[in-house]
Amino acid sequence: MIGVKPRYDGLAEWYDEVMRDPGDRGLLARSAYETLADLLGTGRGAALDIGCGTGLAAERVRMLGYEPYGIDLSLDQLGVASRRLQAVQGDAARLPVASRRVPLAYSTFVSSDLDEFDAAVSEAYRVLRPGGRYVSVCVHPCLNGGHSQVSDDGTVVVRPGYASSGYQSGFEFGSTIRSHVGAWHRPLAEIINTFLAAGFGLVRLVETGPATLPSLLGISVVKPWTPSGPQVRGEAGR
Repeated sequence: MIGVKPRYDGLAEWYDEVMRDPGDRGLLARSAYETLADLLGTGRGAALDIGCGTGLAAERVRMLGYEPYGIDLSLDQLGVASRRLQAVQGDAARLPVASRRVPLAYSTFVSSDLDEFDAAVSEAYRVLRPGGRYVSVCVHPCLNGGHSQVSDDGTVVVRPGYASSGYQSGFEFGSTIRSHVGAWHRPLAEIINTFLAAGFGLVRLVETGPATLPSLLGISVVKPWTPSGPQVRGEAGR
């Protein structure tokens, strides 16, 4: 919520440097933006970056033909993002956007930051036009999360607790960024089912990343032309 200090405030410039570093974290970021481009495809018109952070995806999205604009909770992140795209402060769970106005939306590395994931997914559904798409690229919950430990040979050991959702504080992580801000862990089934429960139709699911085992999960969903399920009730009151 806007009244709560975002976890990335005070870290924006540092975060931006880490994400652009040519080392391991930079490799993961570049792979994520390549996956985003693959799932978005080329096109025209506006594209809403939900949780835009410092706007690092904007250049790649423009190369595809779209004009990105962003929303993020952190004013510090937005100060950096303003160099790359137009963006405003807002909560992903309460988007300051009218219903059925957005033709295309996307997010990168956001699902593990969202306290109210189901509300954020429902909001993405609400603001999209019928037939509009939402693309999310996030860390793979099975192979790149708080319950996953990567060995020197590239194998991944998943520790007990994977099946339970919850926020994990920074001290539970050895990674550069998550050790500062922590992360939400949600099992793969919960993530996919949240999109389906909101009313989305699944278009494509990809597992990818710079390593041998997939460290990224890409999800492409569409808002049907004819709403169905719980979203019919959800939009009736708006």
